[in-house]
Amino acid sequence: MTTIIPRAGMAVLAAALRRCSTTAFLYPRLCTRLYTCLYLRMRSPRKPPAAVHPIGRGALSTCAVIVATVLVGLPLKAAAQANTASSLFERGKQAVYQIRVVDVASGDKYSIGSGFQISEQGYVGTNFHVVSAFVHEPDKYRLEYIRHDGDVNPVTLLLTDVVHDLALLKIDEPADHYLELSSAELGKGDRIYSMGNPHDLGMTIIEGTYNGLVENSRYRKILFSGSLNAGMSGGPALDASGKVMGINVSKGGEQLSFLVPVDHLRALLAEHNAGNVVADHSERIRNALLDDQNAFFQTLLSKPPPTKIMGALSIPDRLAESLRCWGHSVDEEDKDKKYTAAHQHCKAEDNIYVSQALYIGDFQYDFELINTDELNRFQFYTLLEEQFSHPAFTNTGDKDEVGNFTCEDDLVRLSGYTWKVSSCMRAYKKYKGLFDASMTMVSLDFSNRAAVVTVAASGISADNAVATFRYIAETVTWKQ
Repeated sequence: MTTIIPRAGMAVLAAALRRCSTTAFLYPRLCTRLYTCLYLRMRSPRKPPAAVHPIGRGALSTCAVIVATVLVGLPLKAAAQANTASSLFERGKQAVYQIRVVDVASGDKYSIGSGFQISEQGYVGTNFHVVSAFVHEPDKYRLEYIRHDGDVNPVTLLLTDVVHDLALLKIDEPADHYLELSSAELGKGDRIYSMGNPHDLGMTIIEGTYNGLVENSRYRKILFSGSLNAGMSGGPALDASGKVMGINVSKGGEQLSFLVPVDHLRALLAEHNAGNVVADHSERIRNALLDDQNAFFQTLLSKPPPTKIMGALSIPDRLAESLRCWGHSVDEEDKDKKYTAAHQHCKAEDNIYVSQALYIGDFQYDFELINTDELNRFQFYTLLEEQFSHPAFTNTGDKDEVGNFTCEDDLVRLSGYTWKVSSCMRAYKKYKGLFDASMTMVSLDFSNRAAVVTVAASGISADNAVATFRYIAETVTWKQ
């Protein structure tokens, strides 16, 4: 037998059902149980109360509780969620500031961002790129912050973390309220709230969704389904309790933004509290960049390279999880070409902002296998000369940042085959020990097939560049 729900309760049940149809995402399990109650009512036989199963009364009581919760609890929770952003803004606005880099000569703002107070002592977190102009040219610029009431005051730079795009500042007249750093773990789909001053239009709050860490990234970044805008960089991203779980950093597209995990800011604050005082920010940046590239390339070089077969060629495959690899091919029918070619490209998707004139962290390698039955030897070698070129570096075009390339060419034997190899490097002027480096190599043994290999890295040490070039070159072998 099945439970009978009296006709008088159907109107109430229908009202609860309508409520679930619009707000089920708030209480998915509760609404599922409500649907079950309705299903049981629809399939119940029309029998007198005496025929009701002994447990029917309990089931009715359970359904009544579900209906009451849906009709009363769901509106309350929906209203609470609607008020979360408003209440967080009111609680947080006193601790969130606009950060300005001001041109000393003109007295006008040069760039703007956001920052937020994280302690009663007046420590403020922001992005490195927000204050980078001052970091690089402290005589040309000065830093200031603007409170929610429009009061303008100077701010002091304490520490930077260029790799994770963070900076720690200090204000002399801290607000009474500050934002706590969260240590709680969020789940995908949790609501989070970003604060900042977009386009110098005033302080705002944006509601969005936490979607975990970006997968296969060299640096830990949080994927935020919300729309950050220029000027919000360095502002806080809050959980529902109002604690900081991340720092606004960049926008990747419509409703696609990125946050720096709060752990990195907590580490920067702990470093300062441990007594670390930095006199030369440029040297700190240099050391951080050297350490970061060394950790990445030494990890890469410490493992045997994974390989794959591309035609008659064995080549390195994806050498690190943070790399993205893809391929394409050229057929003889394409644009009347008299050869075929298969390509594989692998590239890092992450880079580090050092200044407006310099980004580093690029790493890419490409393989091209060319075959022909129509080109004669002279035509084929002419084609290979055209393919034998170094990739262009787009990380900087500023001659104040880098020197000129110096190159070396040679013929080398690898696994019994002859290759023409060219390697080039250019040094960074402000960060001794770092280079942009590239290698290109082409096989010379066959008149109707050849392989072309190119490798490039920015912000790499000379030793790691040479080791990486050798690591890749020695993995490329002809299989037949």
